[in-house]
Amino acid sequence: MQTITSRDNPNVKRIAKLTKRDQAKKEGLIYLEGTRLCEEALASGQKASEVVVTEERISWAREFTPDIEPLVVSREVFAKISQTVNPQGVAIILNEPKLTADIPSRGDGKDIYVVLENTQDPGNLGTIIRMADAFGLTAVIVSPTTCDPYNDKVIRATMGSVWHIPIVRKTMDECFDFFESSKTDTLAMHLKGTELGAGDLRLPCAYFIGNEGDGLTDATSARCTKLVKIPMKGKAESLNAAVAASVIGYELQKLI
Repeated sequence: MQTITSRDNPNVKRIAKLTKRDQAKKEGLIYLEGTRLCEEALASGQKASEVVVTEERISWAREFTPDIEPLVVSREVFAKISQTVNPQGVAIILNEPKLTADIPSRGDGKDIYVVLENTQDPGNLGTIIRMADAFGLTAVIVSPTTCDPYNDKVIRATMGSVWHIPIVRKTMDECFDFFESSKTDTLAMHLKGTELGAGDLRLPCAYFIGNEGDGLTDATSARCTKLVKIPMKGKAESLNAAVAASVIGYELQKLI
């Protein structure tokens, strides 16, 4: 098994391009780096198409991807490819999973959906996906203008949850068509909403989180059943999008 030591090696150059999300997305691929991130994806049933390791991590490749001949590179070459400050010498290439085509349903009337309209921060999206997985929500629904769920920063923030919960990309019109037909309550998280009380929550329910700076669009807010906000005792005007989503998700999951 030969170790590649040249940064100009064609395979090294090709892999380096895939570390840029725009290029990987064009090819329908995901570049993942780091021991934990790679192991979480593989344990969740994702199949690696390529594996890149340093000489010291060949044993890792043999254990976790035994059917794939790894591309073995020197630590210096891996450092060129790496997107992290302290490279761990492990990376895999995955075929990008397709987002769920249809909005799923539990079938027992206890569905909970978090809907993100134009949410742009990868950390927020990743944290919300992780929250939805932790609290047993039915699905995370993202608008076409919400950031890429398979962005590297999103995947890292999910801590593996991106592989566990349905993620659906739908327009707001498609969402409301589904929620109206399924008689699902729709809550808009809005600074002008009424303070949320215990009696305001019932299932099935979808709650909408907007853009970090501008909130929900007026059109989306107008179509929701109710405008609500989280009661706050302090002087802060609002909560971070992921924090707000988590507070509501926690309260709703008590009803399942």
